[in-house]
Amino acid sequence: MKATSTACATSLIAASLLLMAANGVRAAQYEWTFSQGDLSPALGNGIMSYADGVITAALTTFGTTDGSTVPHIGGQPATYMHVLQLAGLGNGYHLKFNDSGANGGGGYINQYTVMYDVYLPGAAGWTALFNADPENTSGNDGDFYIAPDGGIGIGAGGYSAAGTIAPNTWYRIGFAVDLAAGASSTYVNGSLVKQNSGGLYALDGRFSLYSNADTLPSLLLFNEGDPSGIYTHELYVSSVYFTDQTLNPSQMAALGGPNAAGIAPVPEPGTWALLGMGALAFAFWRRQWKK
Repeated sequence: MKATSTACATSLIAASLLLMAANGVRAAQYEWTFSQGDLSPALGNGIMSYADGVITAALTTFGTTDGSTVPHIGGQPATYMHVLQLAGLGNGYHLKFNDSGANGGGGYINQYTVMYDVYLPGAAGWTALFNADPENTSGNDGDFYIAPDGGIGIGAGGYSAAGTIAPNTWYRIGFAVDLAAGASSTYVNGSLVKQNSGGLYALDGRFSLYSNADTLPSLLLFNEGDPSGIYTHELYVSSVYFTDQTLNPSQMAALGGPNAAGIAPVPEPGTWALLGMGALAFAFWRRQWKK
């Protein structure tokens, strides 16, 4: 009886761990909340740096919302990075994800989610959120924008409805990519606002990112390489989050809107259930062992 119970409990625990791994519990997560008044990460083994060194650094300040000039988030003070308009091709912020290897069956990061808690002060205008080409090659358009009419997306893939984003309001913007499935989804405050699929979202294509096997960083934030005009905007950024998995609609809905505490998600309810199953199995094994 003892041996049978032990084997049963061990099998249950092993099954729980395997299911947890399958649910992506081990996916790397990174977050920057600027609570230290610099670019140091709040979560994960990632690096945010000034793409051009001193120039972007001079255009960047850090602070805490005051509830008037910069509104609080949900009534709570929040730390932020203040980004002035980055008009030079070399400007911006590089992100490097040291714990994220190639995924999705390709040679680069093909499955990921990037999110921001952001506030656009003043009049509406083009706002580049990221470029998947970290070198920002001249003539290479950015890859994720807010348009002057408040739509969000990219020209080749289309934009969400006008008015999705309004100036002088905090939002949580998320972009979930699965190039293994040839698709992407855009979320605002946890709600799906745009879905895309097709050739633009090919494996190892335009939206794939350099991994920790590459020397180049993965993303360039808040700038883009089109010299035909100014497509950047002043921003207050409270949080930047990245994970090397494609978060699903229920996860994004659970994360909801902007929060002064940051973005970093907790495991799904299903994951907690698996953890609980493992704990119950272990407790059962201990009881049987004592008999």
